[in-house]
Amino acid sequence: MSRGCAVAIDPGERWIGVARAAQGSSLALPVGTLDRQAGEQAVLESLRDLLGGDPVAQLVIGVPLRPDGQEDEQAQRFREWGEALAQALGAECIAQNERYSSASPDVRMLSAERERGGKPRAPGRKSTQRRRRERQRSHAEAAARILQRWLDATAGTEARALADRADRERR
Repeated sequence: MSRGCAVAIDPGERWIGVARAAQGSSLALPVGTLDRQAGEQAVLESLRDLLGGDPVAQLVIGVPLRPDGQEDEQAQRFREWGEALAQALGAECIAQNERYSSASPDVRMLSAERERGGKPRAPGRKSTQRRRRERQRSHAEAAARILQRWLDATAGTEARALADRADRERR
C-alpha cells in the first residue's frame, strides 16, 4: 500500500464534498466542499490546497448505485471522473456506494435535539448565505460518511484476514 492519506469525495453536479483520514487513521473527517463548475484543473488544484499538499494514497469516490447494486449512467460518469482525478493525484481509485450518505440538515438537527432530550425547534427562515453554507457542509459530511464506511469495511476485512492467518498458524 502506498503512503499517504485516504480521501473521499462525494461528487455532485455542482458541489464536491471532501473528507480525509490521515495515514493509518480509522477516523474520517469532513474537510470542505469544492465547486465542480470551476473546471477540472481548478478542482484538482483546490483539492490539493484543501489537503495541504499531503500525498493521497486512496481516493474513495462516492458512486450512487441502484438498489440492485448496479451502476446507472450518472454513477458511471461519477466513477470515471473519480478515476481520472485519482490518476492525476497518483492515487488508487476505490468506488464506494454512496446511497443514503446524505441527510438533510433539518433531519440532522431534529435528531440532535432528540438526543439531547429537548424539543425540536421549528425551522425558521434562513438566510441565503446560511442555506448555502449548510448545503456545502452537508456535501463534506456525506463524503466523511462514505470514507468512514470504507475505512470500517477495510478494518473488518483486515481483522478477518489476521484471524484467519492466526488460525492457520495454530494448526
